[in-house]
Amino acid sequence: MKALSFVINQYITDNWFRDYKYPDGKFKYTEFAKAHYIEEKIARKIVNQKDYAMALETLEKICSSRDITLEEFFKLIKK
Repeated sequence: MKALSFVINQYITDNWFRDYKYPDGKFKYTEFAKAHYIEEKIARKIVNQKDYAMALETLEKICSSRDITLEEFFKLIKK
């Protein structure tokens, strides 16, 4: 079974970061961070450190910026 932090980060990277990529495939960390009310270093950790355990408050900010609740997010990732 995969760790919850891995599942969360993988979902965000695969589904939400795809809108924040340059044509060469690199991520637009700054744009993602600003749009989701988090620091850029956190956006980088989500993508690059799959075992990064973000604070619940950070996940709530990201979800809020996407107009979903934490409950809806956990249903999306089936946890």
